[in-house]
Amino acid sequence: MREVRYQLTFEGKVSPEDEMGSVMRVETRASFGAGVDPVFSTGAPQAVLSATVTPDEFGGFTESGEIVFGGGTLVYSSDGEGRIGDSAVSTVQQGHVVRRIESGTGAFEGASGVIVSVFTVREDALMRDSQSAVIFLI
Repeated sequence: MREVRYQLTFEGKVSPEDEMGSVMRVETRASFGAGVDPVFSTGAPQAVLSATVTPDEFGGFTESGEIVFGGGTLVYSSDGEGRIGDSAVSTVQQGHVVRRIESGTGAFEGASGVIVSVFTVREDALMRDSQSAVIFLI
């Protein structure tokens, strides 16, 4: 078993997936910097995250999605509820979520681990997501 880690900043957009805005779609990308393990960066200049977020009325949410890397794809879902709320800037919300890796493809087949996300969403729906992950590869 091999342990790999990453710290990446994803940037992109949040948009409603349905007319009521009760389900949100997140589409973000992160460029690979120096020192990123080749299992993530080989074959692709960026990681791409696609997720579905279901908010509740109290500032909590659940999330499921996937992150496509050069070496394969990680599939995840939130481990409990994430939280989002006001920040010190009136036009920006801030939040956090812990994501549990459920499966993977390519180099990530059989992977397990955790991704911790701390993010902001601006009034214009632009999202910035700082992620730190510990992943175990078989």
